[in-house]
Amino acid sequence: MNDFNLRLQGENGPIYDMYTQVTAFRQKLVLFESQLMRDCFAHFTCCEKFNQETQSRFPAKFAQEIISDLKLQFQELFSDLDVNAGEIQIFQNPFNCDLKKLPPELQMEVIDLQSNDLLKDKYKEGNLVEFYKYLPSDQYAHVKNFVCGLMSVFGTTYVREKTFSMMKYVKSNYSSSLSDEYVQSILMIGYTNFEPQLNAILSEKHQYHTSH
Repeated sequence: MNDFNLRLQGENGPIYDMYTQVTAFRQKLVLFESQLMRDCFAHFTCCEKFNQETQSRFPAKFAQEIISDLKLQFQELFSDLDVNAGEIQIFQNPFNCDLKKLPPELQMEVIDLQSNDLLKDKYKEGNLVEFYKYLPSDQYAHVKNFVCGLMSVFGTTYVREKTFSMMKYVKSNYSSSLSDEYVQSILMIGYTNFEPQLNAILSEKHQYHTSH
């Protein structure tokens, strides 16, 4: 669980990475459950050590119930991923998707995409964001519009955690009277990567200091 939690952390994590990690972990839970039903502790070394060093058998049924409950919780928690699994899979690999199941507006463009060897080589470089940036907007307008919707989805809780951490400093005992609007402005500056266009702003000014 700790390893899985660490994989879901980090800045700018895309939704398809989260989908991959969650899908893999859910498959591991299925494997763990089936093994515990047979009193197999191949992936639970502490449990196996308990069996070897004590006369009592490890309560495998109890462990199996915990895994089953965890499976159910994951199913409920990540139900949104299941609903959008088809779209995420298309996003991950447009060269390996069922054309008949694609939305009509994507079918022609994806056929062109799958027939383009140059774009296949670009995809194999392994950077999905750069690959989709590389697609000509005039030829793949619907595809690019489709992937933009998925790229904008946060794949980690990084932004939320960073925002709450920053709020602890902004809304301290010394600044408790700040208005919500002012706090929101400070937080937006703190957790976004936008750089102020100072040169452009100053170029529009004819006088920097007003006379009194």
